[in-house]
Amino acid sequence: MNTTGMKRYKSTEWNFALDIPKPWHAFPPVSSNSPAEVIRFASKEEGNHLVIIFRWARDPKKPLREGCEQVQQILAGKGFANFSTIETTIGTRAALMMEFDRPQDGGTWSCRQYFLAEGTLHYALGFGTNNKDRMFELYDRMARSFEFSAE
Repeated sequence: MNTTGMKRYKSTEWNFALDIPKPWHAFPPVSSNSPAEVIRFASKEEGNHLVIIFRWARDPKKPLREGCEQVQQILAGKGFANFSTIETTIGTRAALMMEFDRPQDGGTWSCRQYFLAEGTLHYALGFGTNNKDRMFELYDRMARSFEFSAE
């Protein structure tokens, strides 16, 4: 996949920005997937690749891990497994990164999800692909470009 050309996507409605590959396209949220979904970007170039941005209210007194654990329970109910979570940072902001997968179409749908907080909002960047070895480095690059914008 040609990942050298990136474009900056800025959402004034949802107050974030991130870099996505130029050939990728934005699509409306799929509320049946999650009511917290605000937008998705996808590509079918050399596989099936997806990033979904989620946003929901949070209690700022509660730890970031609590939101991550709630999402893990929902995903486990949808057939995902092999969860692992590590602490990381995006810029100077604390974040959690969770990996998980599930069988799909004779292969594996592999996911990496980043959890961040901004005051009373929780954001998650959910990346999925059927080509993990090729895509996870790009997904990390995209996640590192994520920024909050002023409301």
